[in-house]
Amino acid sequence: MMPNDSVAASRSSSRQWIWWVLAVVVILVTAVGVVFSVTSVIAVQNMPKTLVARYLGALEHGKAEEAMRVAGIKANSGDVLLTDAAYAKAKDRITSFTLGGVVSHGGTATVAATIVQGGRKHVQSFEVDKSGGLPGLPFWRLAGVATDSVDIQLAGPAGLTVTVAGVSPTSAPIGAEVTLRAFPGTYPVDVTSPSAEYRVQGADVVSTPAGGALKPTRFVAQLSPKGETDAQAAVEMWLDACVASAVADPPGCPFVVDTDEGISLSDLHWTLGTRPTVTVATGWTDTGWLVVSGDGTVTATATLTRQSDGSSGSGESDVITFSYSGDVTFDGDKAVFSPLIGDPGTAG
Repeated sequence: MMPNDSVAASRSSSRQWIWWVLAVVVILVTAVGVVFSVTSVIAVQNMPKTLVARYLGALEHGKAEEAMRVAGIKANSGDVLLTDAAYAKAKDRITSFTLGGVVSHGGTATVAATIVQGGRKHVQSFEVDKSGGLPGLPFWRLAGVATDSVDIQLAGPAGLTVTVAGVSPTSAPIGAEVTLRAFPGTYPVDVTSPSAEYRVQGADVVSTPAGGALKPTRFVAQLSPKGETDAQAAVEMWLDACVASAVADPPGCPFVVDTDEGISLSDLHWTLGTRPTVTVATGWTDTGWLVVSGDGTVTATATLTRQSDGSSGSGESDVITFSYSGDVTFDGDKAVFSPLIGDPGTAG
């Protein structure tokens, strides 16, 4: 009897030990589950701030493409600045940020961020929306994150080419306003001229929030010292050609001489009295570099013949005061002056 009783007691003790172990396992699993559930709820509740922190953190570390993924921003073919390479060339990027509390409105949460950029602080609000998930455990997504933009405009002759942060826009027509999506920062803009006669000074352009640019930053072609000299020379050559003409009404010139009816002129000669001063604007206007003159004077001498009887004699006009304006452009490296004549100076 004693051995059997000993075996039974041993088996009973083993069963109790097993149930005790199982009970401990159940308690531990339950405890882990409670901890996991609490942690999950806390994580879900903080997810709006987490998303905003991931987005701003990516920008803080120059990871433009990661920021796009977090914010759900899709790039198109014209978004040449929405790359890590372009963003690496930007200055005054976000350097730090702090997040405020989460304000919830139904399925939307708003997170306020205090952002330090370019040594200055500003506050920006981010909207985070629920997007699927499980009851009590929703997924979230950043909603409506708008990029900044870099807005530029080229003013000058055809042939100018522009790069922003080292890349060329897919399209940058002369005179057109070009808007490029970008992340917050300051971007270097460089313009290349095809001619030694004029050039465009590059500059840094600060990105502006969507809809914030009142007007683009204009990059205007300026005459180089050689261009100024050649433009002045082209204007003077044009005037000299007018003076050298042998007709009473030289085409496109700022002076003309009239005669009485029945009188014809021959052997006409113009003499320049006062050469007008000429000012050539160094900056491109709509059609070229503007030219404006002061007052000049000419006189004309000619042989006058009366048609009724053929009698003739020499004559001289009164002093004619004239001025002119126009534009200088360049055909390659050759300056070309195009006058804009109003009422030419006239003498009878």
